[in-house]
Amino acid sequence: PFWLRLAVLLVAPVVPVNLSWHSGAMASVQTQAAAFLAVTLQRACHNSFIQWAKGDEAKAQYTVSSVIFVAQTVCVFVGWFLAYSGGGMADLKKCTDVSILKKFAFIGMIYAVGDIFEMESVNYIDAATYTVLSQSKLIVTALMMWAIDGTNQNLMQWFILFTTSSGMMEYVLVGKSKGGGMTFSIVGISLALVKVVISCYVAVLNQKALKKDSNPFPVQFSALKVSWALTSFVYMIVKDGFLGEWDLFGVWSSRTIVLVFAGFILKTLFNQYLLKVLDAIWKNISEAVGVILVYFANIAFLGGSFDAAVFNAAFTVLLACVAYVLSKAASGKKSDVGDELNPAHYPELQTSLMATTRHRIKGC
Repeated sequence: PFWLRLAVLLVAPVVPVNLSWHSGAMASVQTQAAAFLAVTLQRACHNSFIQWAKGDEAKAQYTVSSVIFVAQTVCVFVGWFLAYSGGGMADLKKCTDVSILKKFAFIGMIYAVGDIFEMESVNYIDAATYTVLSQSKLIVTALMMWAIDGTNQNLMQWFILFTTSSGMMEYVLVGKSKGGGMTFSIVGISLALVKVVISCYVAVLNQKALKKDSNPFPVQFSALKVSWALTSFVYMIVKDGFLGEWDLFGVWSSRTIVLVFAGFILKTLFNQYLLKVLDAIWKNISEAVGVILVYFANIAFLGGSFDAAVFNAAFTVLLACVAYVLSKAASGKKSDVGDELNPAHYPELQTSLMATTRHRIKGC
């Protein structure tokens, strides 16, 4: 199928990916390791790309809204290709069905707001700090689950979460006092934490929507991206149009294009397809490992300098996140943290793709 070839073309230069659409338990160790490496590197690069795309300017010369709008518009077309390749014109027509678009309109809007906060926050803090603060999603999710449905953590898990909070606080305070090319502000930290809350909240909404809707995955994917793109377009018209000088796109450079395609779009493809061979536990571990990778990327490429105290704080956050995730695995409970649409909810899609793979193997 088109989408599988597209994903492989993007990933091939990095790792050899197994083309079969198996669950994480069925995938080979080599495939799981390759996917883990690819996803970890891409997630780390995504946050670094946002800062790198600014160049030497204090704030990005491109408009935040235009980057999100272009990236999600491309994802809409990718979704339409997925629908057509999997279900022909029948599924393609569903992508423009108003009733289906309405189901995912609010969720896509919230995702767009989260992207806006993410992009705006990196105008005030560096990518490494943003990545560390984003790990607070474990704490926010735990508090939300406790407040909403009474799901509690055991005593060990609460202490691990407190350790994570302490590590993040140490990172911010030590990094602020040491400098080393790191950028901090109350506005940036606030935006990053709001982004975390939004991500945790929309993950809950997304899971509920998936359970209630029975349309094919590509149809839901495109419907989500349509409202995502439209919300960013409205934000662009309001912020950079009515409240600005009608310079809707700002100044784009080759770095901006890299951010759109190697950052946002590739992130979407990795989330939707490559993570199929990894369970939620390893997905969250890969995000925690990204803390260290972004820190060193900040040193190597973005003008930062190494500081042992700051590195120790970042490493403390990594270890605490991994310990918490593994503690959830030991209890036999999957992670509560969701991320966009989850193809695992669609066994019929897996069956279709596996059948296609077997057919190709026989043809060989």
